[in-house]
Amino acid sequence: MEDCQHILKALGAFDYVAATKLISKITKIYQPIGNIFTRLCSCESSFTQLQFLRSRWFVMRKDTSVELIYTNLATELPREIVNITTHNSLLSNQDKNYLIVVMDGLIHLCNIRRDLINLYQAILAQSTKGEFDAILQDMEAVQKKTIDLNLQKDLSILGLGVEKEIKILTCLLRARAAITNYAFQDACIALFQTKQDLTEWKRMCQEQDYPEKSSLKPEDTKEASTWRFPLFGVGQSESKVQKHGDIWPNTIRWHARVLGNLTAKMTLYFNTILLEKESIVSDEDPEKSLWKGLRIDYYDQITSFIKKHGAHCVGLIYEVTKDTPYYPQGYVSCPSTTPYEAPQGIHSFPFIYCHPKEPPNKHLPSIISIIQGSKNKLNDPRIGPVHFFDHTIGSTYYIMRVDHHAVLVIIYLDRHVHREPATVEFMTNIVTSLRGTSVIEELIRVD
Repeated sequence: MEDCQHILKALGAFDYVAATKLISKITKIYQPIGNIFTRLCSCESSFTQLQFLRSRWFVMRKDTSVELIYTNLATELPREIVNITTHNSLLSNQDKNYLIVVMDGLIHLCNIRRDLINLYQAILAQSTKGEFDAILQDMEAVQKKTIDLNLQKDLSILGLGVEKEIKILTCLLRARAAITNYAFQDACIALFQTKQDLTEWKRMCQEQDYPEKSSLKPEDTKEASTWRFPLFGVGQSESKVQKHGDIWPNTIRWHARVLGNLTAKMTLYFNTILLEKESIVSDEDPEKSLWKGLRIDYYDQITSFIKKHGAHCVGLIYEVTKDTPYYPQGYVSCPSTTPYEAPQGIHSFPFIYCHPKEPPNKHLPSIISIIQGSKNKLNDPRIGPVHFFDHTIGSTYYIMRVDHHAVLVIIYLDRHVHREPATVEFMTNIVTSLRGTSVIEELIRVD
């Protein structure tokens, strides 16, 4: 059943035009298998384009058309296995044995796809609140199940693609959690693994060989010069991604955008740590070169805002909590043997990013007081920045929570009687991006 192998390769490489042509050939040989692959091809095309998320109301009424077809296929495939085994005289024993293995693998694939549909929907539903701990646990459970099934063995590149997709999603959620918890090493590892898997998946798709293969221009994988990209960043500029993006389905393109979003977030959160490395290897201004090639340049956005609107300072404060150890260097070499001493007082609200560089520590008591006194407002993602004027020192503060720990702060050295619209807009845009709300909502409008 060489034709069947070719179909699996075409489906795994997202080449649905070629898959359709190959399916028409196998349908002439054995129609039931052709019908199954026709429905599977339609499902895979819809799934990888994320069409099951297009309905605005999926959370309430749950648009399950693709999920339903996967469910029906998973139900019908065992019956087809019985037909192949007991009632078919058109196929050789070797072909029967091969098809039984493939059909069994497709049952598992359909069930995993249903799990992934639910996980993508759960991620989109958390685009504003950003509570992903439970989703990460579910993702890890699905990943373990997929590894145990070893779909690549039975379904070639199609099975490998399912494994890669789940691994990438899991790593992205781990990276997000690590950055939020100021765990530098864990964030580096997760982002690096994501990039490696995404690059390898694309390469293997392009290397597949099968009849009717669509002509695709190979992707330029040349690395940017800066040291960060081989470590954990995206491997090409956004302009190159735009040029080659049309050869990949929406799932892969969205994974790449989330990777870019998290890489920029990591660069901001661990700015002090990364600048030390950048200053050693770069002849340029390290604060500028650190952001070169990234899709989102928070440094440029922040410096341009300060220059235009006269803000005294833009900073990120990390609120230390009892449930998460905080280390200024982002990690500890031997956590099992190194006693942890939690920072106390104002030291439990350190600036992890600040521009200009010198943290405005004299403002910390006022900022801490506002954070502690405005918890309900700050913890509601639907509410914009908290605005407060301190009569004692004559400064105005805008404060907005990013995540469980980080709070974005803008300080003015004069009085703002009312919230200044440009500041509110700037803060909202930055926070929405750092939360991942913007990139997560791209799930329903990836083009």
